[in-house]
Amino acid sequence: MSARLAVAIVAHSNRALLLEALAAVTGPGAATEPCSILVLDNASEDGTCAAVRESFSSVELLEQSYRAGFGANHNRLLERSTADYHLVLNDDATVEPGAIDVLVAYLDAHPDVAVAAPTVVYPDRRHQATCFRFPDPARCFVSLATLGQAGIEQHITGAPAAVDWASGCALLLRRSAIEVTGPFDEGFYMFSEETDLQQRLRQRGFATHLVPAAIVRHHVRASTSADPSRRIVEFWRSRRRYWAKHHPGFSGTAARTALAGQYAALSGLSRLPPLPGPLRRLSPSLPRSELDLHVRNALEGATGPGLRESAVEWNREHGVTP
Repeated sequence: MSARLAVAIVAHSNRALLLEALAAVTGPGAATEPCSILVLDNASEDGTCAAVRESFSSVELLEQSYRAGFGANHNRLLERSTADYHLVLNDDATVEPGAIDVLVAYLDAHPDVAVAAPTVVYPDRRHQATCFRFPDPARCFVSLATLGQAGIEQHITGAPAAVDWASGCALLLRRSAIEVTGPFDEGFYMFSEETDLQQRLRQRGFATHLVPAAIVRHHVRASTSADPSRRIVEFWRSRRRYWAKHHPGFSGTAARTALAGQYAALSGLSRLPPLPGPLRRLSPSLPRSELDLHVRNALEGATGPGLRESAVEWNREHGVTP
């Protein structure tokens, strides 16, 4: 009998973190539900495949000679499995004991929910923002007016609750719902593909819920490029694609302009002395150079190479093609 649950991880030269993630989903406190564990190696160069074979012989390892995007890689893993529930998990994310069982039980009890998302924390246990409203024009203007303090992020505590979309670092998907909408849109190389998928699920009557009792620790950006300019280019390329699909024409332009204004205002704040007292929460968390890159890419288009080009360059250098 095939397992009802699949745990699917794409590896990006993060051997140590991947082994930690695999230890969490195979060791004490792992899912009591029988599951298959799939790892797709996205052409890692740090001995990831050998380490997985040596330490986790029960894991199904797919060795890929070329580099591809988030959606393409996870679609390949979706095709590999027939499980009813499919856990999309970053290689830099570690599930805490009992988390998978909590998510599975929640989908069992709520057939209208297609995506169950855990609470995500940093390694030091600080809360990590991973649940958001869809970036439509109205919400983007609220975000501009409040300098990001309201409008986009959804703050949920206590009981499970519906959210618009949750980060793809850890998501339990209902296969039957994905079969209705189709899988990830591979036109997104990275960023916004999970937003698009959950928007399409919403349009077909399915919901995304945050289940706070399930907890995952996430090392932010360990699975993406360390080059902020390439990340930012890819972010805006993907966000523009999202708006073209779901808010075409003036609507998408208005949303993009609002967020450009927010980043510009935050860049201006970064030039001022530290804000006093309660106003300190408005202080930008990103360095000014990155804020300015966001403004330029929002207004001028995705200028320069992004993460997609990084993969294309690597594939060309190594003589491989997707």
